[in-house]
Amino acid sequence: MSGTEQEHPHDTEDLVRLVLLTRQELGWDQPKLAASAGITESDVARFEAQEIVPAKPLALRFLEVMGVVVQS
Repeated sequence: MSGTEQEHPHDTEDLVRLVLLTRQELGWDQPKLAASAGITESDVARFEAQEIVPAKPLALRFLEVMGVVVQS
């Protein structure tokens, strides 16, 4: 994503939903995702509350640590 490209709110919602559903399907809680991604639990909570924009870089990081392969 270039510096001039902005993330659409629906894109953010979709990314958050994907990460949340993946986390729940794997039986992971927020602390486990945070530890695996090397970030704080509060950052996971803020991401899931859609308070972190752009969400794409962090979403891709979360998906990667959960073993989801994302092709662009």
